[in-house]
Amino acid sequence: MKNDAIVQQSAGTAFDMWQKLALTLVLVASFVILYQHETFREKVGHLRFYGRMSLTNYITQSIIGALIYFPFGLYLAPYCGYTVSLLIGLSTFWLQVLFCRWWLGRHKQGPLEYIWHQWTWIGTKK
Repeated sequence: MKNDAIVQQSAGTAFDMWQKLALTLVLVASFVILYQHETFREKVGHLRFYGRMSLTNYITQSIIGALIYFPFGLYLAPYCGYTVSLLIGLSTFWLQVLFCRWWLGRHKQGPLEYIWHQWTWIGTKK
């Protein structure tokens, strides 16, 4: 009996992982196919700015989320449901996209990307 439960749980975990991989592949393939159309490409074109500053966005999104949800900040975690959290996340993402577009209009790369680039070439004659 105990072995049956372990096998069943392992098979369930393996199936779940393959299911998530398949969904990821479908989403990526859908994006690639849709990107072939000019209308879609224009709609998602602003995401290239976000991608060029991915390190800065990753770190700042973590900081913003911590300040919104953790006790040392606003501590909204107990009060925000899934819908409100989704709206906060989408708003944060959109504000970051706008900031990236503004920043990259004035600079070559994001602030943390610049620091990372400098650290990468420490000790070389670049």
